[in-house]
Amino acid sequence: MTEQVKINGIRLNKNYIQMTQVDIDRRDQPCVPLYQILASDKINMVFIVLNTIGDRSYISGSIASKHLGQPARQDGNLDYHRNVCIISIYPHHYRLRSLGFLLSLMGRLKLSFRHMVSSNAMLTFVVDQTDCDAVIDIFSKNFDLPESHVPFEQEQNEEFTQFLKRKYPETRATYVEKKIKTYGIALESGLNLSFYLFSFDRLATFGQEIQSMEDKENKFFHTSAYMETPAQIHLFLLTGKKLGIPARQTCAAELINFHGPHFGDRHSIISRALNCLSEKSIPVLQTGCTGASIGIVLPQGKGEEAKQALMDVFEIP
Repeated sequence: MTEQVKINGIRLNKNYIQMTQVDIDRRDQPCVPLYQILASDKINMVFIVLNTIGDRSYISGSIASKHLGQPARQDGNLDYHRNVCIISIYPHHYRLRSLGFLLSLMGRLKLSFRHMVSSNAMLTFVVDQTDCDAVIDIFSKNFDLPESHVPFEQEQNEEFTQFLKRKYPETRATYVEKKIKTYGIALESGLNLSFYLFSFDRLATFGQEIQSMEDKENKFFHTSAYMETPAQIHLFLLTGKKLGIPARQTCAAELINFHGPHFGDRHSIISRALNCLSEKSIPVLQTGCTGASIGIVLPQGKGEEAKQALMDVFEIP
């Protein structure tokens, strides 16, 4: 019997709306980015993924169902999908074996998803709410979890949130502080970003190929994926070394990661970060934000410039 892959837990968020804005880099049809629209309306996203490489650029974010009908301004091509849930696992390490096992499992058991993105601590999936219980059950049975673990469901409690903001003013940091506090901004250079496009039927085989990689020192630093149709997957993988699996597109890249105590109230944080880079004309290949962390993938050679620019907005120890 194959040894189970260890993870440190599962987190669940129900009753969300997925908003997606496509073709965000078209010069003939400029639009206000989704993160700016939501920031102006003070709508928080618990998940966001941005991509500018491959066949289609897009921004996709998850907001609470209570915001149904907002935002009022319909800038850009916004697609709404109601009734999604967000399922996150906490990988023990960012090993290719763990990712390969997960993708192979989802392919074999026909577990489809809308979006996937990683952060410093989590690997997060957006799935239709009708599939939520099945995904949780399969993850619980097929991963090695701590004995005391049960899927942690994070529920919204507006009254408790407002109490915390009154009692602990620092939780309002995104509104009252000139700089947003972080635990530090880390830069990883010399990485390789690969874009894969294949049918859902090949997901299990692709996962097995990754799982069987001989180089045990290689790992993934960031990954994201989305299903354009129920049958086709766009997958992006940022690794220390090239995988040897033929990709549709590859490029040298760098990764900036940062996280902080105030990201639970994430109004405008991702917007301020990306606006800061845009003002400096620093291109962004991908962005992922889930949990308390933000990851930004940049072309090789742009990392240090981006880090310095971010320090105008974010405070590091």
